[in-house]
Amino acid sequence: MGDRECPLCRAPISKSREEELAMLRRHVENDNPAAVRQLGGCYSTGNLGLVPSHKKAARLFQRAADLGDALAMYNLGCAYRDGEGVKLDKKKMVKYWRMAADRGNADAQYNLGHRFEIGASVAQDDAEAARFYKLAADQGFAKAENNLGVMYAQGRGVACDDAEAARWFERAAAKGYEGAKKNFAQLHPDL
Repeated sequence: MGDRECPLCRAPISKSREEELAMLRRHVENDNPAAVRQLGGCYSTGNLGLVPSHKKAARLFQRAADLGDALAMYNLGCAYRDGEGVKLDKKKMVKYWRMAADRGNADAQYNLGHRFEIGASVAQDDAEAARFYKLAADQGFAKAENNLGVMYAQGRGVACDDAEAARWFERAAAKGYEGAKKNFAQLHPDL
């Protein structure tokens, strides 16, 4: 709180939670997708003094998703995955994660890649796993970079290519991802 600006309208954020919540609700009334999603997040965590409610959070995530917010689509997919505020539904989880992934959400891309790699809630498909990992890795998502490296090292869903595997392991390792450091060391034990 304090001297920050509202990320939605650049107005100074109030010093109290009540004023901040009132400002957020004004944006929600104007159907600002990011504000609707943010209010959903506040209900999910109990932030800004709200009583936590997964049902209210899911309804707000749905509203924001309908307004085109990719992060709300991802959050709604997570709600369906966990059965938080909605009935557990893996098909809807995949649907909303696909929508978010299509709009560039790296978390959704990574999670879909993982689901396709292990065949959870979708048919196992290494090529799809590699495709989704690549989308997230291109955005610098370290886990996706590492997993894409594994796909190249093992020739799963992509042609086997140790140089490409090493490149992805190095990128993830540079971000501090320990698994990538180990994978790189196994790929190049002489270094």
